[in-house]
Amino acid sequence: MRYGHVVDALGLAIICINLMTWRVARQLRGVDPGYFKTRDGSLHWWDIGSWFCLTGMLFDRRLPASKHGREMRRRIIVIRVLNAFAMGAGLIFLWVTFTHPELIFGQ
Repeated sequence: MRYGHVVDALGLAIICINLMTWRVARQLRGVDPGYFKTRDGSLHWWDIGSWFCLTGMLFDRRLPASKHGREMRRRIIVIRVLNAFAMGAGLIFLWVTFTHPELIFGQ
């Protein structure tokens, strides 16, 4: 039995989580314009500096700040939990891929 559909579902989930993370980052930039330190002060998906800022947002201890409001606090916590699940799913996927490749790549 191949697990191609499971891998496709995991990939789709990862894409959705990344889109949600970018959306929350843009909302955070609207609430706190000085938070992201990029060259032009905005977030672009093609800019490596924006990617570093986005990753920093996920691991920043100062967030969620009380001045950003309860709704932004909830959103930041949700994307952190979702990203933690995505990292765990990625590790499980890599473990299955390297220990039992026949489950993913049928013969």
